[in-house]
Amino acid sequence: MSRGDSRRDDLMDGRVRAVLLVAVVIGAFIEVGTEHRRYGLLVDVFALAAVGVVGAAAVLGSESAATLARQRDRLAQEPQPRTTVPICRYVTGPAAPQHQPQPPQHQPPRARPFLRERPTDLSVPRFGDGARAQGYPWLLPERTAQNGIAADEATVGAFAIRAASVIGPGHRCDLPAEPRQDSYRIGRSRDSRYAIVAVADGLSSAAWSDAGATTASSQAVTLLREQIETVGFGGLDAKELYGRIAESVAAQAAGRGVGPAHMATVLITAVLAEPDADGVAEAWVAWLGDSSAWTLDPRVPLWRIAAGDAKDRTAAVVSNEVAGRLPDTPQLARDHYVTLAPGAALALVTDGIGDAWADQAGNVNEYFANAWRSPVPATRFTADVGFDAPQCLDDRTAVVVWNGDRA
Repeated sequence: MSRGDSRRDDLMDGRVRAVLLVAVVIGAFIEVGTEHRRYGLLVDVFALAAVGVVGAAAVLGSESAATLARQRDRLAQEPQPRTTVPICRYVTGPAAPQHQPQPPQHQPPRARPFLRERPTDLSVPRFGDGARAQGYPWLLPERTAQNGIAADEATVGAFAIRAASVIGPGHRCDLPAEPRQDSYRIGRSRDSRYAIVAVADGLSSAAWSDAGATTASSQAVTLLREQIETVGFGGLDAKELYGRIAESVAAQAAGRGVGPAHMATVLITAVLAEPDADGVAEAWVAWLGDSSAWTLDPRVPLWRIAAGDAKDRTAAVVSNEVAGRLPDTPQLARDHYVTLAPGAALALVTDGIGDAWADQAGNVNEYFANAWRSPVPATRFTADVGFDAPQCLDDRTAVVVWNGDRA
């Protein structure tokens, strides 16, 4: 509406109120001047009151109209913005300038990410792109088997022990799913002067290898405790030990009605004697197959192999064939002694971890050397054992013994 139209409307409103006021005043005089038979005085009072009310309304209305007109004139003279500003706006911070990058002329199409069927496990360390099977759901084997995860935490004298075994992605994600074929046991002598460790890895080609590994690791700790009590730490005998374990595995196979080859497993064992006056501990390690023992100097972030039949990783094709196994060839077991300085650690691992540590191209060994420089909680230790790395699909088991609890 223009200012001229507004003024014409105000002028028309003023004339209407003036005519109304004159009409009311004339009517009031006529009413007062006319003689009434009854209530004359009361009628005169109401008439005069009506004149006063109408007069006041006319004056106030004219003043209000004049005020509104002045406000409209002032607003009309002010410059108006060209755009409409929203009444309410949520502001989270200054908006960054939007730059539209120009796509390169020869950019290859980006590969679509693999859609995992279960939430990514952020608690486990991941190396490179990880393994595709790591993201698949965990499936159960058809028959009753040991748990997919096992873990322990213990202290024996001056030794701090952490142990964990996790079924590998390659065994749990496909049908038919396989049981965890790794097994471990930890124990001690009666006087806690010696810590005892056994780690077994059932062969994937054996249908009941999980039962064979469980039998071997359990019997190893039991028989080693007996040897310590009868012949002492210096008289431990690998040939006798592994021979008796082989007999137990064969007996288990016979009880299940299967051949001994169906329960084939490899095994590595260790007995750690209490540290001497200088804090140095000695460990006896015996093994049969490709499970391995590694030592860690806390001043050097690197696990170094100390025992076990390492695979030839320089070959064009790395073979998983093992030279010895239980219960077939216990006579091939070997042993030797390892020295642990104060703060050093000894790890017994299956090839699910040992192969990754031996791979010089990756940084898995360096990560575990830093992560396990000193004892960690069993939950953190288990998450580390469940690491995600390319082509690492096998079961993985680790038992680490630190000489001195430096947690």
